[in-house]
Amino acid sequence: MAYVVAVLIALFGGWWVAATDALFRANERPGIFAGTSGMVLLLIATAGGGLLLAGGAIWIAQLAGSGSVAVIIGIFGFLGAKASNMLHATAAGAINRMLVGLLGLTVLYGIAWRVFPAS
Repeated sequence: MAYVVAVLIALFGGWWVAATDALFRANERPGIFAGTSGMVLLLIATAGGGLLLAGGAIWIAQLAGSGSVAVIIGIFGFLGAKASNMLHATAAGAINRMLVGLLGLTVLYGIAWRVFPAS
């Protein structure tokens, strides 16, 4: 079950990274991320998500018994990024994808460290 959580963390992590990248590359950021204050909010959200992803990566590294298991889990992160890019092509869709990825990472991070603590 811990490997399922690790794969889901990788999927949501890849999903979130691809959506955040699309927002940073957008010329006109829609909604709450428009303008200078929106860029600051985007940077804060990216920092929070990056910390969650780094904590998840540390947990996965402690969980994975071998390098091949870690590579397989990493492939699922790549697949999450590809799915995120294929789903929406607009910046407005990227906001939704980023927030869903951030929520998923938050929930899975809590599950990973509470239910399956690293030894």
